[in-house]
Amino acid sequence: MPASDAKEDCFHLPQNLTVRAITIVQQEMLQFLDKTASATIELDDDCQVDISFLQLMEAARIYAGTAGKHIALARPASGPTLDVLKRSGILEGMSADDLQFWLHQGGIQ
Repeated sequence: MPASDAKEDCFHLPQNLTVRAITIVQQEMLQFLDKTASATIELDDDCQVDISFLQLMEAARIYAGTAGKHIALARPASGPTLDVLKRSGILEGMSADDLQFWLHQGGIQ
């Protein structure tokens, strides 16, 4: 059974987004990104998250950018994801692109 479900340009992440499961999620996300020019990433508000997920998403953003692709979260980070962003210090000094990606904040300047 796959760690995630993918349909069209939407990639639904599994509940477990921790270091124990992140390798499988990474492989599936790379396969998905290779097949689409624009991807929306969906995650549940109550999923298990640790810093390995944040690292994966930052790497995916870099990969997408260098490959001429677009990646976005379906909804702003909330729940455990927002908590890990706060605890990791990533929220401090975020760029406009980071704010848009993680929190859907900011506008076109």
